[in-house]
Amino acid sequence: MKLITFLIALCFVIQKPNTQKIEKNNDTGNMSFELIKEKIIIPVQIGNKTFRFLVDTGGIFEISEEVQNQFNFNQTKSITIVDINRKEVEIKSVIVPEIKLGNWSFKNRKAIVSDLHSKYPYSCFELDGMIGRDFFDKVILHFNYATKTFRLTENEHIIEVNKSNRTKMKLSHRGLPNLQLRLNGKKEYIEFDSGSGDFYSPKTNNVEKRLTKSNTNKALKFTGEFSFGVSMDDIKISNRYKEKVKSLQLGSTTFNDFYSQFSKISAPRIGARILKYGAVTLDYKNGWFYFKPYKPNQKIEPFKTFGFDVAIQNGYYKIKWVLDNSDAQRLGMRSGDKVLSINNVSTNNIDEDCFGYLNGYSFKNKQRITVVFLNNQGIEKSIELEKIVFE
Repeated sequence: MKLITFLIALCFVIQKPNTQKIEKNNDTGNMSFELIKEKIIIPVQIGNKTFRFLVDTGGIFEISEEVQNQFNFNQTKSITIVDINRKEVEIKSVIVPEIKLGNWSFKNRKAIVSDLHSKYPYSCFELDGMIGRDFFDKVILHFNYATKTFRLTENEHIIEVNKSNRTKMKLSHRGLPNLQLRLNGKKEYIEFDSGSGDFYSPKTNNVEKRLTKSNTNKALKFTGEFSFGVSMDDIKISNRYKEKVKSLQLGSTTFNDFYSQFSKISAPRIGARILKYGAVTLDYKNGWFYFKPYKPNQKIEPFKTFGFDVAIQNGYYKIKWVLDNSDAQRLGMRSGDKVLSINNVSTNNIDEDCFGYLNGYSFKNKQRITVVFLNNQGIEKSIELEKIVFE
């Protein structure tokens, strides 16, 4: 009898931990997301309606004027922000009573109200707002482009990760995640900005310093207009670079011999294009960044160009930038020139071209093109260009 009593007591002691209440964590569950021109777009719910929001680890909570007009949220004190051209802009601020991301409901969140989403080319994404860094305090943020799933959770055990795939992550004074990686063999912290479409971009000043120190630095120089900013003015001609990278190591994954995206005035960064090569997990709770490649030995796509790019302004294509020492530059093309036709197709009377902007202009699929343009002296020129490939 004593033995039976002892076994019953022992069984109770062994099973007791399983009867304890497990703490419930906030979790969106697996949500679908789109990657359009390297912009991460998720569905969110406000007032039982579904909207399309950009996920930007470097941004803040924002709603469009259209959403504000629908719900007329209570206004708070306006916010002053500094755009990419370092111009101060005062923006209206409101309180959103509730916004839902999957199974997770966020209450009484301050948001700025922006009209940017109604302006071309941002209007091409058909966005209603942005989820930013103010949603990512002590959470796990996960993206898997192979399965098109996004997840935000407080439960650090719910997403499967491998410690060999991780690298240290710390937050900057602006709240952006900075990743410790090895760039050309040297340890360095670089921002992860999911609002950027880059894979990796260096800082312009850093590239210029490296160019002055070494003649062996492989960097492509471009002259033109790059930064439009929230204010959409003060666009200045500047130099940007694409730099040849020998190696970039994230955790146990290394990418070798590729050209970076365009250099940035502000800081080097890793952007959303990295999602095309592997699953990304940001552990804001414990300070880790995980990158799990979809397949081994992946190579970054080579840079292909005719030596120039275009943008739509005032109803026509204009030359956005020109590659130094390219045939386009040698034959007289400059930033700001007006493009009249490409391969005998007129480029006049174009207010918007969302398909071309989002998917790449059709002429870029050709190997050789004819461009007719007006230079800054008003002289019409016709030139033939062949595609250049940089690997």
